[in-house]
Amino acid sequence: MKHILDGHGKLAYALVRPPGHHAQPKQADGYCFLNNAGLAVQLALDSGCKKVVVIDTDVHYGNGTAEGFYGTDQVLTISLHMNHGSWGPSHPRNGSIDEKGEGEGFGYNLNIPLPNGTGDRGYGCAINMLVVPAINKFEPDMIVFVVGQDSSAFDPNGRQCLTMDGYREIGRILRNLANKHSGGRLLIVQEGGYHITYSAYCLHATLEGVLDLPQPLLCDPISYYPEDETIAMKAVGVIRRYHIDMVPFLKGT
Repeated sequence: MKHILDGHGKLAYALVRPPGHHAQPKQADGYCFLNNAGLAVQLALDSGCKKVVVIDTDVHYGNGTAEGFYGTDQVLTISLHMNHGSWGPSHPRNGSIDEKGEGEGFGYNLNIPLPNGTGDRGYGCAINMLVVPAINKFEPDMIVFVVGQDSSAFDPNGRQCLTMDGYREIGRILRNLANKHSGGRLLIVQEGGYHITYSAYCLHATLEGVLDLPQPLLCDPISYYPEDETIAMKAVGVIRRYHIDMVPFLKGT
């Protein structure tokens, strides 16, 4: 983030370990000790940024990041994650659609829990119908993309069925949003990904999308994975109607 803020570049990728998005302001959580993305967002705010958006595509809910900015309207936190139900006592929130923020931050936490097997087209539907309109409405001057390859087709911790094509398209959409709102400034922060081989391919595809390369440099070793986006589209429709009806910030999107 400092590299971007100091004007040395508009794009940066942070390969950080351990991951961070479960770490809360007052405690470690979910293998995470420091919330890397959250610290980067705070640095951006302290350095003069007025509005920062965080988009988290890790298969698990980015509860720590949401918790850190739950009461402010300066940060829009968006998490697309597997619909996994209750997290237990260590997680004060579980990623459901009714967790919208509080106080001045009401309406600035957008949770998008997706069913297993959502796949490339389902994620595309969720992002284009929910994420893009929300960011266009918010108009951030800095974008943080929290990327996890545990949403991929063969990850042992998730079954969301994203392939290289899906990650590549997500990266392309985020790059376009950065060009439109933040002067091209985009920080990518690494989160989960537990299939050692395929995670690397999916990350490569994500960065290809962010760099807006005309042709992929790597072919998908899987090439094809069956998916049924109708399940995800129904879920996205329910989430969209709920948020538009309940959240003043999203009205008109």
